Amino acid sequence: MKKIILFIKNKQSRAVGTVFMTMAIMFGAWVARLPEIKDQLGLSEGQLGLALFFMPLGATLLLPFFGRISAALKERRSTMLGISAFLLTVVLPALATNYLMLTIALLFVGFAMGLANVAMNASAAAVERTEKKSIMSACHGFFSLGGMIGASTSSLFIQLEVSPFWHLVFWAVLMGSACFLSSKYLLETEVEEKKREKFSLPPKSVLGFALVGFCIMTSEGAITDWSTIYLKETLSAPGTVASFGFAIFAGFMALGRFFGDQLIAVFGSNRMLVAGCLLGLFGLLVLQHGYYGFALVGFGLIGLGYSIIIPTLFSQSAKQEGVKASVGIASVASSGYIGLLLGPVIIGFVAEHWGLGNGFMFLTGLTAIALVVVFLNSSRVKFK
Repeated sequence: MKKIILFIKNKQSRAVGTVFMTMAIMFGAWVARLPEIKDQLGLSEGQLGLALFFMPLGATLLLPFFGRISAALKERRSTMLGISAFLLTVVLPALATNYLMLTIALLFVGFAMGLANVAMNASAAAVERTEKKSIMSACHGFFSLGGMIGASTSSLFIQLEVSPFWHLVFWAVLMGSACFLSSKYLLETEVEEKKREKFSLPPKSVLGFALVGFCIMTSEGAITDWSTIYLKETLSAPGTVASFGFAIFAGFMALGRFFGDQLIAVFGSNRMLVAGCLLGLFGLLVLQHGYYGFALVGFGLIGLGYSIIIPTLFSQSAKQEGVKASVGIASVASSGYIGLLLGPVIIGFVAEHWGLGNGFMFLTGLTAIALVVVFLNSSRVKFK
C-alpha cells in the first residue's frame, strides 16, 4: 500500500497512471453496453465477433509506424495524441445504425487504441528508466481499476436509461479533462530510435515473452468482449448482474497489479508468471461450472492470475540486453494485437456453432500453452 501511495504522490507516475485509467474506464463502459448494441443491430455471435475483429485490426495495421511517431513526437506528445484520438473515436460505435458503420467505427477506434497503448507503455518505461523504480505493474493496476469503474458504474447509466452514446461521452469529457490537466507531468525523454527501421520479427530474447503475450492478451480481450454476453445470454444472469462480470475481472486484476511490483521483488518475475498462469487456469475451469455465481468467482480468479503477466512481459522485454526498450515493448504489444485480432473471431465462431462456453474452453488451452512457454523460456532469458 505504501508503494501505491508513493506512486500517486509522484507527479510523473500519476500522470501516466491517469492515461492508463482513462483508456480502461472507456473500455469498461463500452463493454457493459455491448449487449445493447448487439441487440439494436440484430447481430449474431459470429457477426459480433467479426465486427470486434476490426478494432485490433486497426491497431495492427498502424503498428509498424508507431515507433516513427514516438521518435518524432517523444513520449508526452505521442501519449496525448493517442489518448485524445481514442477518446474522440471510442464513442463512434454507439452511433452505428448498421453493421458496416459499426465495423468502420471500430477500425478507427483501433487506430487510436494502438497508438495510445504503445505510447503510454513507453511513458511508463521512461519513468522506470529515469527514476530507477518499477511502476509498470502499478500503471496496469490503474488500467484494471479503470475497467472496474467503467463497467460497475454502467448499471447506474442503464437504470437511468442513458443511451450508450451519451454514457461514453460523459466519461470521455471527464477523463479527457483529467488527462489534459496532468499531461504537463508526462516525461519527454530522448527516444532511442533515431533512424527508421523496417518492421521485423521479435528478437530471439523476447520471442518467448511475445508468445506468452499472444496467449494471455487473446484471453484478456475475449473476456473483455464476451464476459457480459456470456453471463447474460449463456448463464441467464440479470442484466444488472451481467455487467459486473468484467468489473470483477478488472477489479481483481487491479488488486494483483497494485501489489505486483512488491511480489516480484520478493518472489521474482519468472515465479510470478508461473503463478499467474496457474491461477488463471483454475479460474477458467471455475468459470465453466454452469452457474453465474461461480462464473463471477471465476472471473475474479482469472483477473488475479492474469494481473501481473502483461506488465511483467512489457517490463522484462524492455530490459533485455541488446534490445531497445521500444523494440521489446512493441514486440509484446504486436503479438498481443495479433491475438486480439484472432480472439473475437474465433470466440464468436465457436459460440455460434458450439456455444460460448466452449469458447472459454479455448481460452483455457491458450493459458495452458502460456504456462508451458514460461517454463521453457525461464532458462533462456535473464529476468531483471
